[in-house]
Amino acid sequence: MNQPKAHIAKTRSKAIKPNFSRSREIALNRSTVISYNKGQKRYDYGLENLLPNQLLKAIEASVTASSCRERKQEFIEGNGIQDSELAKTFINPKQTVDDLVMELADVVGLFDGMALAIKYNNLGNPEQVFNVPFELVRKDQSDHYYFNEDLKSGKDIKKNRIYYGNFNPVENAVSRMERIREQIAEYGFQVGDILYIFGKKSGQTDYPIPLAWAGMEEIEADSALGRLDWRNVKKGFRPDVIISKQPEDDDEEDENGYTAADIFDKNITKFTGEDAASMMVIEVEDMSQAPKVDAYSQEKILNGTTEAADRIGKRTCRAMAIPHVLISGFAQSGQLGNTQELINTIKLLNKTIARRQRMIARGLQTVYPSKDFTIEPLNLIDEMPDWLIGVMSNEEIRSLGGLEKLPENETIKQPEL
Repeated sequence: MNQPKAHIAKTRSKAIKPNFSRSREIALNRSTVISYNKGQKRYDYGLENLLPNQLLKAIEASVTASSCRERKQEFIEGNGIQDSELAKTFINPKQTVDDLVMELADVVGLFDGMALAIKYNNLGNPEQVFNVPFELVRKDQSDHYYFNEDLKSGKDIKKNRIYYGNFNPVENAVSRMERIREQIAEYGFQVGDILYIFGKKSGQTDYPIPLAWAGMEEIEADSALGRLDWRNVKKGFRPDVIISKQPEDDDEEDENGYTAADIFDKNITKFTGEDAASMMVIEVEDMSQAPKVDAYSQEKILNGTTEAADRIGKRTCRAMAIPHVLISGFAQSGQLGNTQELINTIKLLNKTIARRQRMIARGLQTVYPSKDFTIEPLNLIDEMPDWLIGVMSNEEIRSLGGLEKLPENETIKQPEL
């Protein structure tokens, strides 16, 4: 029975509406809403209060983003603390200063911020410093911070929150010890104070919004392409040859109990496997009865995502603020003509890395003002691919290597052979 046109139009609009609603929902979930939640007595970190948690999961699911994460951590960690004696000092029962710096290098690389927990000795002086998982820390209505492990599963149950005091380097010992006694009475142990540091910007005064959040679509697309390749290999249509033929008799059996269809199936297996026969002859009474054999190439299916993976992968690197030339697996074709652009990108990376290194050093130095926590940077030249160094001028190499520019008429002498 045919439906009236008006009813059909109405049905179509209902079918289309959820798609638009879903798109709007995705767009809203991506928005960087940071606002006070009166019911929960906290500042929401993103629309669902899960911005850093969602970002972390997306990065962990993307091979390109994960590679960028590791490279960024390596750059930020550098060669560790310049003061070798301080680097070996235990800053908490399980970590030396260098160990903590390595952990913090990953955190500030991901979130452009970090949270340090400071515990005190019996005199009220800082004795131990720990990293607090940044994605599990939120700000409350009184501008204090709390830790809640429930955030791992997307929840924030109030009774499970552990509240810190805000670290004040000039606070007197009496005030600190009073707060410690209150913590022990409430939690059964000393929680300590927190030092929450991030790169504040316009509109980002409560939490940082990492650059990678703006590239979440690219990061998620990168992991989706990997799943698509897996599906094509594991579950895809994979015959090498398609044979079209007239149906064989599958009813009348010979003296051995085989039908014509059974014999055909048995014979065809002789042409598969490692020891397959190299030639096949089929006799037919009429050529119109001859089977049609077509080779089926899977190359287009299996390689169909290669170009997209390269394009999305480079965009993912951009979202993670790491030049794609520093990540293995990307083609070099067409890159030689863009040498200066690549060098400028790597110089910019060096400045970004230096800012995050200073963030770590400043944070630790706030706790221990008499110590120098300066991080020794890596030499960029040592980290760049050989093919890029091979097309660079001496001046460009010296610049990235941290060396001064040569005098105008001076050149580098080549060794005599």
